[in-house]
Amino acid sequence: MSRPWSLVLAFVFGFAACAFIVRWLGFQPPSQSRQLVLTTLDAPARQVGSVPDADALANASARIEPAVVNIDTFMRPRRPLRLDDFFGPQEAMRGSGSGVIISPDGYIITNHHVVRGADEIVVSLADGRRFLGRIIGADAQSDLAVIKVNANGLPVAELGDSDRLRVGEWAIAVGNPLGLGSTVTVGVISALNRRRLMVDEGRYLEVAIQTDAAINQGNSGGALANIHGQLIGINTAIAAPPGGGSIGIGFAIPVNHVKKVVRDIISQGGSIQRTRPWIGFYFEAVRPSLMRRVGLPDPNGVVVEEVLPGSPADKAGLRTEDVIRQFGGRPIRSTQELLEEIMKRRPGDRVEARVWRGGKEVPLTVTIGEAPSPAGR
Repeated sequence: MSRPWSLVLAFVFGFAACAFIVRWLGFQPPSQSRQLVLTTLDAPARQVGSVPDADALANASARIEPAVVNIDTFMRPRRPLRLDDFFGPQEAMRGSGSGVIISPDGYIITNHHVVRGADEIVVSLADGRRFLGRIIGADAQSDLAVIKVNANGLPVAELGDSDRLRVGEWAIAVGNPLGLGSTVTVGVISALNRRRLMVDEGRYLEVAIQTDAAINQGNSGGALANIHGQLIGINTAIAAPPGGGSIGIGFAIPVNHVKKVVRDIISQGGSIQRTRPWIGFYFEAVRPSLMRRVGLPDPNGVVVEEVLPGSPADKAGLRTEDVIRQFGGRPIRSTQELLEEIMKRRPGDRVEARVWRGGKEVPLTVTIGEAPSPAGR
């Protein structure tokens, strides 16, 4: 074969090989690419699994609603007698809230602020029965209380697992809003593991589930349930505008946390004081201006804003503008992660930390203290 023919054959085989390789790599001419897009647009939607319908929500509500009670409280006035009082009885102060039955013989979970200071408690079931209630015990800081009615064979809430919740799941709130009686609202789990939410002066939630299911005054102590009708939280607070009302930001105490606190309340009785971990400093997220000022290589960590004198943080050597990068061996990227690590500890635990100071990471050892009572702060 002459040389020119050899070159022609080599060129043909080479071109064919290149075309095969390009095709294999997925390259398509513009016309074919447009056709692929048009085919995609015209293709029917893929059938996915069914989503919970109204019947599923109704069935879940029917499972949890009988175990949710209305709680009416009455408090005698705490003021000196006046002349007017001799001509008529003093009017008792009234309040209302909700609760969840957890045993057939009448143990009920509610919020501490629902029954705080009550002289008389009336519990009304969804079926119309009414009972007098008495307080077994409470934990003011967790805002949980247990009351008891003398009854048997009561409907009981099935307890779920709040550690397995996912954002976007259905959430069903059941309670006694505005004293109207048993009411069901539906939304989703908006967020998990909200930490140390200040709900009123001197009181915060250690951990909370956020939901957009409508929660209003009177829902406190009621149930937050999942699509299976299982109790996943105790409704306790809302973010509200000055005029009040629901704006779709409500909070519930996760049921797994509730179990621990209620177990302590029933075991000990009365007003319990649980020890809480405390370090004694204020902190916030890292800002770009701080990064430039201290030479921080990335925004991970939390910055120390203030250290309380004599606190565990002070004794460990923490300083203002230290950036906590690791705590207990865990890299810290946000304030929530640091809060989670602190809340895992007990007073007396020694925790290794690493902070950014002076252009380098410095190791520190923090001995966890016990949180002072709100009155002592």
